[in-house]
Amino acid sequence: MTRAGPERGGSMGRFEGRNVIVTGGSSGIGRAIVLAFAAEGATVCAGARSAERLAEVVAAAPEGRVEARVLDVRDVPEVRRAVREWAEKKGRLHVLVNCAGIAPEVPVLDITPEQWHDVMATNLTGAFFAAQEAARHMAAQGGGVIVNISSVDAVIAESPYADYGASKAALSQFTKCMAFELAHLGVRCVAVAPGLTATPMGFTDDDEIRRLYMGVIPMRRPARPEEQAAVVLFLASDEASYVTGVTVPVDGGILHGFWARPGGGPPIPPKPDLLES
Repeated sequence: MTRAGPERGGSMGRFEGRNVIVTGGSSGIGRAIVLAFAAEGATVCAGARSAERLAEVVAAAPEGRVEARVLDVRDVPEVRRAVREWAEKKGRLHVLVNCAGIAPEVPVLDITPEQWHDVMATNLTGAFFAAQEAARHMAAQGGGVIVNISSVDAVIAESPYADYGASKAALSQFTKCMAFELAHLGVRCVAVAPGLTATPMGFTDDDEIRRLYMGVIPMRRPARPEEQAAVVLFLASDEASYVTGVTVPVDGGILHGFWARPGGGPPIPPKPDLLES
């Protein structure tokens, strides 16, 4: 049997008749997740800030499978409304994937309150209230699955991403707490923790930094977005029906250890004037 890929093609049917919401669905891992669900028969609401990039995702998906919604997850009332309206429109919500995220590169001594709140609003608060709204519908319907996109930075320190790592650690923890409280209602909540992935947000054009990254990943390469999406779809599927509360690393083995880099240090040191104050 020939299987269709994630771009335009036939459905494989694993999610036929199921309705899915993916935030951050216009690029990178989120885009791959939207297209993977659509290729397997789901009807997907892809939410993101960019209408232009969302239109490109709709065009790449099997016809009629993806609906775009311009959405800023920092706007909690709008996040709740988006989930509620999609659930009401389709009659049932089967899967929510929280993938929207930002990762500004700012050393810990330079992070401003405004940046901190922006990262938390995007990566954590919006995800929580989207999940809460989805869970209410799922519990009333007899079940559903929430998949949060966390990061290996939830458990390791990476510079200069202190605010990003803190948001992802909290995301993994609320995944666990939500799963614990809602399991008896048929709602599963799981997370995926990507390692370095070949996306605009996750990778760099700097050859030296790329070389250093490859040196600490045991598999010696970044993940493809489709590899992250494949794990998301498994966790959201009936094949994982007894799995809840976990965060699954998809990281090429980096959490198992790293190769020593003599002379290594923070890629962006604190500003000299801060050290003098």
